[in-house]
Amino acid sequence: KTSPLSSFEYDYTRTARAVAFGFVIHAPASHVHFNFLEWMTVKAGVEGLKIPVFKAFMEQFVYWSWFSNSLYHGAMGGMQGMTPSEIYDRIADVLWETQKAQWVFWIPVQLLNFRFVPVRHQLNVVLVTSIVWTALLSAWYPPQNEEVGTKEDQTKRIEVKEK
Repeated sequence: KTSPLSSFEYDYTRTARAVAFGFVIHAPASHVHFNFLEWMTVKAGVEGLKIPVFKAFMEQFVYWSWFSNSLYHGAMGGMQGMTPSEIYDRIADVLWETQKAQWVFWIPVQLLNFRFVPVRHQLNVVLVTSIVWTALLSAWYPPQNEEVGTKEDQTKRIEVKEK
């Protein structure tokens, strides 16, 4: 018998894209985001137990998650050689499903993070947790040449993962 892993080939290029995205794009953008989020929280006068809810709401529903998910899909498309039109179509096709999955994954993480982790370490929690999130995104949205099935099949895969 052969093991299913015996035919597994590690995709170094795919890993390099994920690492490049994380170090060059996501980490610096997240740093700016966390500084802005903290500034906005102080400026709005939010205090106490309202802080985690305010930060999670602003981050997930007002601005950050839409931007970061579009950035991820756009950057991955660009690094895979897609044209701007193809990148736009990719984002349009997957953004809503990505958003719903993000809310399931990130809202609990961020509520705990914003409640129990000191501000100076909150970004570190996100950057470490982002490794898991990015791995999930990579599995759900493989590079174009690795996609199997129709767009409908891919949507079904995402819906199954959300349940």
